[in-house]
Parts: sequence; structure tokens; C-alpha cells
Amino acid sequence: MSDDQGWGDTSYNGRKVLKTPELDAMAASGLRFNRFYAAHPQCSPTRGSVLTGRHPNRYGCFQANMSIRPEEVTIGKVLKTAGYATGHFGKWHVGPVKAESPLCPGALGLDESLSHDNWFDLDPPLSRSGGPPQTFQGEPCEIVTEAALEFIRRQAATIAIPPGVGRHRVAIRAGKENE
Repeated sequence: MSDDQGWGDTSYNGRKVLKTPELDAMAASGLRFNRFYAAHPQCSPTRGSVLTGRHPNRYGCFQANMSIRPEEVTIGKVLKTAGYATGHFGKWHVGPVKAESPLCPGALGLDESLSHDNWFDLDPPLSRSGGPPQTFQGEPCEIVTEAALEFIRRQAATIAIPPGVGRHRVAIRAGKENE
């Protein structure tokens, strides 16, 4: 999932600068995402809806900088109980990222995270899985993307894929993301 990605931000729609090979392959096979909807025009309520699958009015987050309720069932909690590895990399913005918070990524079912409470800029201070903030040198999008890719590579190396499910696609996606 990406944040603030518009319809024109894909190679298959003519964007020359961005490389979107996975989305291009899906589009070539007939699967296109041409309509995008958000639960709310502001960040925190929409993020909460992605996490819970519920409308912001149902879980009480009505504007940016509001937290969701800790008792909400999140996709992270559901996937974790089903045995999936879960993670969050980037702007959290639905509560504090500190480990002692009932709203941190770990408390909401995410195994690993490299996150910031709100927005971040060049050389961002980020919390790794609820730990104390550390300053990372560089462009924040590159930092969190690389952390997410490393998480995916580690998980792909440990999963058992049933015969016929497409192991080659997992290996390609986990090891050759720059192609």
C-alpha cells in the first residue's frame, strides 16, 4: 500500500520517472486500480479505517492527530492470529509509536515496525518496534522502503509455499525488486 499515490503515479499510465513494474504487470494482465476512495479526507481517520476496516465514525477518529481506540480489532491482529508476519514502515499517525503505548504498532498486531508518530523529513528520527527514536541519515521514503523490503526478504526466506502456488514469484519479488 502506498500513501498519496495518484492515478498518474504509475508507469503504465505514462509516468516516466517512477518505476512500478508490479503494478505494470498487473495492469497488463487486466487488473487496474482506476478508482481510489478514502474513508475520510484527513490522514488519521483514513489510516484507522485501513487498520480496522471500519468507518471513522464507528471507531471515534474524526480528524487528523486523533488516535484510534486500543480495543479496536485491526488487520494486524487478525493476520497475526492467522500466522502471518506483519509490519509497518513509515508514518503511523494513529497513536504513539512507543512500546508502552496501547496504540503502538506492536500493540495493534504488527510484529515489526520502523515508524514515526506523525510526519518526518530528511534524516528522520524513527522508532524501531517501539524503541527509543534513532536518527536515520537520508531520505525518509528510501529508509522506510528499504526497511520494508528487508522485512519482506526475511519473511520470504522463512515461508513454506504449497506446491503450485508460485514460489518463483515470491523469490523474484523478494530478491529482485529493482528490475
